Amino acid sequence: MVDTAPLIAKLHERFDAEAAAGVQETLQLELDEGPRYFVVIDDGTLNVQEGNHDAPSVTLMTDTRTFERLINKELSGMQAVMSGKVRARGDIMLASRLTRLFRRRSDA
Repeated sequence: MVDTAPLIAKLHERFDAEAAAGVQETLQLELDEGPRYFVVIDDGTLNVQEGNHDAPSVTLMTDTRTFERLINKELSGMQAVMSGKVRARGDIMLASRLTRLFRRRSDA
């Protein structure tokens, strides 16, 4: 099984609390390897939990390598969706806004 903990840690590093002010959404991550996670964004705060959420706003399905490339800014969300590397179920508009919410550089 792949160790996804470093990828989840990068989500926290990249999270832009100012951009997430007023946002209340839940994102389900279904990766091909490792555990599933749900990400709760609540008015500028981020909480990532292992498991499945009962009613996520959007579910993103992808392979671990694509998720890593997205987090490392080696691949844009639009490229990933258009190429079929990421599939989304639910609020597709939220999926398109995620880049804005996770844009902070890890060395900032």
